[in-house]
Amino acid sequence: MPLPESFTPRHAFDEEQYRKTLNAGIAAIKGGNLTEAQSVLHKAAEMKPTDPQPWLWLSATTQDPAEQREYLEYALAADPHNSAARRGLAILSGKTDRSRLLAEGEEYQNPFSEEPLAAQAKHVFRCEQCGGRMRYEISAQELVCENCSNHKALSQVTVADQAEQVFDFVLPTTLGHRWAEAQHQFACPQCGAVTVLAVRERTLTCAHCGSSQLIESQESKELLEPNAIVPPKITPDEASKLVRQWLGRGLFIPDDLKKLAKPSTLRPVYYPFWTFDGILKINWVCEVNYGTSRYPLWRVERGEEFEIFDDEWVSGLSSLSTEELGQLTPLDFKAVVAYDAAFLADWKVLAYDRSLAEASLDARERIANRLRQDLSHKVLVGQQKRNLRGGATEWSALTYKLVLFPFYVGNYSYAGKEYHLFVNAQNGKVNGAKPVDRLKRLAFYLLVALSALVLLLAFVSLGLSFGWFGN
Repeated sequence: MPLPESFTPRHAFDEEQYRKTLNAGIAAIKGGNLTEAQSVLHKAAEMKPTDPQPWLWLSATTQDPAEQREYLEYALAADPHNSAARRGLAILSGKTDRSRLLAEGEEYQNPFSEEPLAAQAKHVFRCEQCGGRMRYEISAQELVCENCSNHKALSQVTVADQAEQVFDFVLPTTLGHRWAEAQHQFACPQCGAVTVLAVRERTLTCAHCGSSQLIESQESKELLEPNAIVPPKITPDEASKLVRQWLGRGLFIPDDLKKLAKPSTLRPVYYPFWTFDGILKINWVCEVNYGTSRYPLWRVERGEEFEIFDDEWVSGLSSLSTEELGQLTPLDFKAVVAYDAAFLADWKVLAYDRSLAEASLDARERIANRLRQDLSHKVLVGQQKRNLRGGATEWSALTYKLVLFPFYVGNYSYAGKEYHLFVNAQNGKVNGAKPVDRLKRLAFYLLVALSALVLLLAFVSLGLSFGWFGN
């Protein structure tokens, strides 16, 4: 909504007087004198209607939701990217849960004890016809009963952009700051066998009766639910073949690695990832030469640059390093479909231990650094400039997704040592550690050194022949 016409400065603007007026209004609110605060803040808003601060503080002078909404809408009109105004409107509209809000300056505290939490079955992957165990058939992309071969099709409508969630609605709540850190104790409802799950594990196959289940606990209720999932395209058999091929490649690997390596059974696992969309604006200042190279005329110029980012991803697990993921990329987050627990049948699922707030800081730091490094190539292209500096950053239109991405995880043994490996279940890429044949590596370096020496001697010989080196 536009700013009210009555709030137009009628005299020369005095920044110092404006600040005194604004601070007096804030002091009146903190002192409990809301009537005086409202009067003073209205004066401040009239002095500088394009500053959202008076409007934000005015929203704290009333308990009337309609008045609060009006003030917050004026604040948003003054600054369309103001996160405080957006959050306030989200709370008033019911899009942000008041009961989960963190107080200003409050840090998240773990509400759970170190003892394993009791967990219940949230979803049992069981056939509706015979009660048999259902598994996800990758080639057919449907659930199949292992007992009676009953089939159940799954919806796979791509929802890449539709799954985006508004970042500012969640960040000020406990949901935006919590992460998985508790073990769980689960009594199988099929056979009664008790299992203690590792931290972050959210599905299990009962070791006693073989039933597959998605669990729920008080902790999982306090975490954000996945809202998108990437269905796997690579079957376990295909993944095993790809691992065998991968073991046979490499410059320094032992010749018998592919033959003697003993891979374990690959475990299908869904890993959590945060993805972020939005716009970054960065202010810049530099000196530009409006003269010539011989007679330069330097003038200070200021401006702003933008970067629109899409699906900037951050691993939801702190233990999953960038190095491990490096050879598995690209991770295609445009292939996501709406989250459905049925996709998890027969797959292990891990909850995130990196909160939305922490992941967003990692993503924003990466994006800001990237834009700052590219500034010289984007600002005043073709003009001579110096002392280019990036200044304040401003983020807007931030959204996020919590996506489950499929991998196969396993180990292989060679010469008495264990090596970890990953397979991207979407594109089939393999990554992991490999043993090194030291003799091969030494021979390679010697060959490189010998080749360099031969070239050097040839150059010296040629130089002597043509007298390049003088007498």
